[in-house]
Amino acid sequence: MASQQRVEVLDFGGTDNIDLLISEVDKLVSLPDVYYRLETLIEHPGSSIADFSKVLSSDPDLCARLLSLANSAFYSFPASIESVDKAIQIIGVRQVRELVLATSILNVFNKMPLGMINMRLFWEHSIAVGVMAKSIGQYCNISQPERFYVAGLLHDIGRLVFFLKLPGLMHDLLLLRESREESLYALELESLGYSHAEAGGRLLENWRVPLSINDQASFHHKPDQSLEFPQITAAVHVADFWVNKQQLGSSGDRFTLPLYQSALKLLKLQSYELEEIWILAEDAMKDVMHQFLSQ
Repeated sequence: MASQQRVEVLDFGGTDNIDLLISEVDKLVSLPDVYYRLETLIEHPGSSIADFSKVLSSDPDLCARLLSLANSAFYSFPASIESVDKAIQIIGVRQVRELVLATSILNVFNKMPLGMINMRLFWEHSIAVGVMAKSIGQYCNISQPERFYVAGLLHDIGRLVFFLKLPGLMHDLLLLRESREESLYALELESLGYSHAEAGGRLLENWRVPLSINDQASFHHKPDQSLEFPQITAAVHVADFWVNKQQLGSSGDRFTLPLYQSALKLLKLQSYELEEIWILAEDAMKDVMHQFLSQ
C-alpha cells in the first residue's frame, strides 16, 4: 500500500497537479444533463415555469426527491406542495437548481467504489453542516439563507475526490490520523501540498457550479480567504466546526479543527449562541436526512 501511496503522490502531488486530478475524476463522474438544461433556462430571460417543469419531469426520481424535500421541515411551508410547478413557484428556480445539484452529486458519488469511507456517515455530516449553515443564516437575519444549505452540503466534496482517486494515500493517512492524533486535513496538506478543500472547489468550478457554492468548498477551512461570499463561507466554517464537535456523521476527520473567531465576528455571533441554533436546526436536520438517505 505504501508503494501505491508513493505513486499517487508522484502523480498528483503539488498544487500544479490539482487540475490533472480533477480531469481524472471527470472521466468517472459528471453532473446529469438535466442540471445543465436548468442552467441554460435560468440564463434565458424568457424561460417560464412550464419550461423548468418540463425539464425536471424528464427525471421522475429527481421530481420525487424535490417534492419530498419541499414538504419537509427544512422549508416548513404551511400547505402541502403537490406539484413540481408549485415547488418551482414557491422555492424559486435558482434554489430548485441547487437542490437538483445536491441530489445529483449524492446519486453520482453513491455509485462510486469508495470502500474506505462510510457514505451514510459522510452524507449525515454533510447534511448536518448544510442545515446548520442555513440555520445560522436565518438566525443572523441574512437574506436568502437557503443558499447556505447546498454550500454546506457540498463543502467536503473534495474528500470524495481523494477517496476515489487516491485510495492508497487516503488509506495511509487514515492510519497516520490515528497514530499521530492529527487531523486528516493537515495530513492532506503535508502529503500533497493541497487539501480536499482546494480539490473540491476546483471540481465544482470545473462543473460550472455557482461561485457561491464552490467558493466555500475551497475556503471552508480558511474562511478569511473567501472574498466573494464571505458570509456563506463563514457560516459553513462555523457549521462544520459545530457538527464535528457534536460528532454527527463523519467525512473522515476525527479531530476538530480550530474555530476562526473572525468567522463568528463576521456573522455577529457569540459562541454560546451556537447551541441554541443547533437545537433550532435539529428537526429539519433529521427530516432532510430521512428524505435524502432513505431512498
